[in-house]
Amino acid sequence: MNSPFEPENFISSGRRRRALDWDETAADTALSTDEIYDRDRPQPKFFWLWLILAVCFLALGGRVFYLQIVRGKDFRALSENNRIRSQDLLAPRGKILDRYGEPLAENTASFNLVATPFDLPKSGLDVEVQQLAADLKLDLNDLNKKLAGANRVSIQPLLLAQDLSLNQSILFETKATQYIGFSIQKIPIRQYQDAPVFSHVVGYTGLVGPGELDSSSSKGDYSSVDYIGKTGVEKQYEKFLHGQNGRDLVEVDAAGKVLDVLGEDQPVPGQSLMLNIDKGLQEELYRSLAASPAAKAAAVAVDPRNGQVLALVSLPGFDNNLFAHGISGGDYQTLVSNKNQPLFDRAIAGTYPPGSTVKPMVATAALQNGIISDSTVIYDNGVLTVPNQFDPSQSYQFHGWKPGGLGPMTVRSAIAMSSDIFFYTVAGGYPHSPVPDGLGAQRLADYFRKFNVGSLTGIDLQGEQPGLVPDPAWKEKYFHDDPILSKWYLGDTYHLGIGQGDLLVTPLQVAEWTSIIANNGVGYKPEIGQKVVDQSGNVVWQNQPQVLVSNVADLANLKIVQEGMRQTVLAGTARALQSLPISSAGKTGTSQFDGSDPKRTHAWFTVYAPYEDPQIVVTVLVEAGGEGNAVAEPVARDALLWWAQHRYQK
Repeated sequence: MNSPFEPENFISSGRRRRALDWDETAADTALSTDEIYDRDRPQPKFFWLWLILAVCFLALGGRVFYLQIVRGKDFRALSENNRIRSQDLLAPRGKILDRYGEPLAENTASFNLVATPFDLPKSGLDVEVQQLAADLKLDLNDLNKKLAGANRVSIQPLLLAQDLSLNQSILFETKATQYIGFSIQKIPIRQYQDAPVFSHVVGYTGLVGPGELDSSSSKGDYSSVDYIGKTGVEKQYEKFLHGQNGRDLVEVDAAGKVLDVLGEDQPVPGQSLMLNIDKGLQEELYRSLAASPAAKAAAVAVDPRNGQVLALVSLPGFDNNLFAHGISGGDYQTLVSNKNQPLFDRAIAGTYPPGSTVKPMVATAALQNGIISDSTVIYDNGVLTVPNQFDPSQSYQFHGWKPGGLGPMTVRSAIAMSSDIFFYTVAGGYPHSPVPDGLGAQRLADYFRKFNVGSLTGIDLQGEQPGLVPDPAWKEKYFHDDPILSKWYLGDTYHLGIGQGDLLVTPLQVAEWTSIIANNGVGYKPEIGQKVVDQSGNVVWQNQPQVLVSNVADLANLKIVQEGMRQTVLAGTARALQSLPISSAGKTGTSQFDGSDPKRTHAWFTVYAPYEDPQIVVTVLVEAGGEGNAVAEPVARDALLWWAQHRYQK
């Protein structure tokens, strides 16, 4: 029997339904509706809600899978980079030493202000930079300009200011917490000794540029705040001098401040470069040139036995420490606007008419080609008169340096007294003389080239110029649009024979051909670098002498020319060298370079010593200096005197 307290409801079909709760049955027993069915209540529609939730969870799960599994390593590395970083430790550059171990370039500590773009604050940076500039007395506009171009997600240091003082560095550290994203780096930079004296040889370093940083030869070896050789042997021997940078693995906080050093890979210093340069001789030449009347000059000293460059001076020099410490715009503008061009290396890149210094070469060519012998006599009366080849009624006169002439000249006396008339005749010939035809322009030009004139010597410095040896083909090509100027005239050959006209050479080339004559026809490639030594004193690279020129003439003919150069000192235009404690042989030169004023001349002198056993060649050029024997010769004499007292047979 059914309990009266458990009512049941039935539908007409007679199927039993679930029992209603007590509170449902007690709702109202007096309703007109006889039966209440739970099935008939409205049901909420949950299908679309469940579908949307399922799609969302699938998307979220997929994103989590992508971030955690697919890109997990990348984001983990990014997170670690924000907390653990690698800091470059710049390697000290190798020393540059003279041939006796005297330092020419060493290292000193410098402080640079850098910023890590990723650590810079997202807001308030302008205020921070303004305060930083005020505290360290830096150019605010310059700082803002550099920061504006920074990649704000980069963790590579951005150089903002070089060579801060120690006081600036200390001041920064006391307020470091205020400068979020900024830091001070202590790095080694160059300190050059006697900077103006050696500036063109040693060169200078500078901040590595984007092109240099990305080049295949240096990729991975340089930091963005690293230094690299820009000129001189600093650039030429960069691969030895640079060294290998190290790295610190450090932990940083959210502001980029170092919390702990986790690991350290010490840098390997660069290797030391020993030069062939003699510091004392170089200083003597520079001092003597600086005391000469002209402000622009050059001097070269080489050992003719092997090509070692003992001195290479260009005046004026410059302070290469300015570049090493980060040259300011004002200082750089002062250098480039200087009318004397202190950055220009006159010794290897300046090209000038050589004047009478070519006469030993011309004499060698004439003897070797049988144009003259050692007994040939040509009378120097002070002038050659040459008829116009198109109009014989007109004539041209070619004067020697001495009015009235020097009298009868042999090849030896012609070299000693620098007879223009003799060498006009030898070069181009003259009717009714012992040399009616002469060498001719082409043979003369070809012989100059045998002495390597008009070509690079290959010295281990960048910027060398080859000069110019003119000949009829060159003139025709150069003046191709002018039927008059494009022709080669006898006067052109005369000028070529005394080192005038279009012939152009460098002081290094004059020293080279003097060495060839002094060394019996063999010339060596000039070399600045001698050897590279590692930290343990082991030689890792050694420069070997390389023959540049040989077999220019028979030894007998070269001996005649050498005797003529010796007579230059004993009885010719360089008698002042007789007072030296060593024997010598040389040649003076005075070359015109200003067609509007023939009195403006370059002063030349080239000499070797000792005469019997040549061990040194000294060549001096003084731009617009006047007479070679009056201006250039005293400089060479001082250098030889110093060398004889301090180096010869020591």
